[in-house]
Amino acid sequence: MIRSLQLSLPFLVIAGLIQLRAQDEQGAQQLLDRALRLADLYNWDDAGKDFAEAERLFVAKGDERNALLARLGRIRSTVDQRGLPDTSAQLAADLENVPLLQTDKQLRLFCLVVKGDIDSEIDASAMRSDWESIQTLAKELGDTKWQYRALAQLGVAAFYDGDLATAGKNVAMALAAATKAGDGGAQVRFLTTLGIGLRESHMYEEALTYFENALKIAGTIPDLGYPFLTKEARLEALVDMNRTGDAQRLADEILTEARQRHHPQAEAMDTTKSAARTVRGSHK
Repeated sequence: MIRSLQLSLPFLVIAGLIQLRAQDEQGAQQLLDRALRLADLYNWDDAGKDFAEAERLFVAKGDERNALLARLGRIRSTVDQRGLPDTSAQLAADLENVPLLQTDKQLRLFCLVVKGDIDSEIDASAMRSDWESIQTLAKELGDTKWQYRALAQLGVAAFYDGDLATAGKNVAMALAAATKAGDGGAQVRFLTTLGIGLRESHMYEEALTYFENALKIAGTIPDLGYPFLTKEARLEALVDMNRTGDAQRLADEILTEARQRHHPQAEAMDTTKSAARTVRGSHK
């Protein structure tokens, strides 16, 4: 009896370890799936913790592909904490040198999206190249979503070049495609982009209409999170219009949301503080 029990203990331990590993694998995949779903809604802030934990678990189990996918998501989710030129350069090197990013087209597409978002903040030329590559790769993969999302970003690149006609046409076409596809996250992003373009052209009332439509859609998508980009853009338009009371209330709301989340976007905080100073100055 004792000998039988002693013999069975190692098997019980092994079985327990197998079960724990299976649970870790399942948990890692669930974390990654949830993070990717949030990222697809452009809610990178809330996706960050899941990407980081999924990366840790996939590294521990030796799953190189999913660990890399999670790492790329973590990089994009923490972009406000990084030196953007250095991060962009590292991603460019990875695209050239990491074998998985050469052979796995889906993974390469995701890496290019991360790099494209970063370059949109620092280098319009590199951004355009990124999104042209994304569009080409998306066509190869038959991925219509990233084809129209790339079209919108190429519209933003055209806007940076002063080609307002192309910018407006591209983003409007992308918005129509996103609406047809039921892509709520992209609809919010593209409506906001069009509104920002109108605000830059001093068409403030029209811009507010686009921001309000974006916020209506955002309100129907709980996982989209707090729409910082749209709220900040609306705040800037209110300041431009000297609607000081509305601007101050919105500035206070954005600051409150940023603080409550414990991982505020630096851009949100900077924009809000700047706008708040403008509002206070207009009262003097």
